[in-house]
Amino acid sequence: ANVTVALGKMGQAAVPALIAALKDQDAQVRRNAARALGDIGDPTAVPALIGVLNDEDWEVRGSAAVALGGMGTVAVPALTVALKDEDEVVGAMATWALKLIGTPEALRAVKENEAQKAEETDEKP
Repeated sequence: ANVTVALGKMGQAAVPALIAALKDQDAQVRRNAARALGDIGDPTAVPALIGVLNDEDWEVRGSAAVALGGMGTVAVPALTVALKDEDEVVGAMATWALKLIGTPEALRAVKENEAQKAEETDEKP
């Protein structure tokens, strides 16, 4: 896990190793790799980070969502899906990421998700 943090400080040269680390058995390694890729901001990591939005560990999914927030509009469709993650914290991280991206499409997805949640809350007895 500490190696992924060190790799993140190396910059773009470490991107291939960090992408590979997203498949590690240890959730902490995957989490740190996602964070490091987000810090580096290399768009070649976007497909791998999108794949990690389906990770079994909610913290890994959340770290990927936050990392994707710095990647721009290409991440909006995947983050829109992540809004509905089974873990509310991951959904909140996806909301944050979409707000960071800030395009009309990203903000519309947030607004629609918030409206749907409010509607679901109103329907419960």
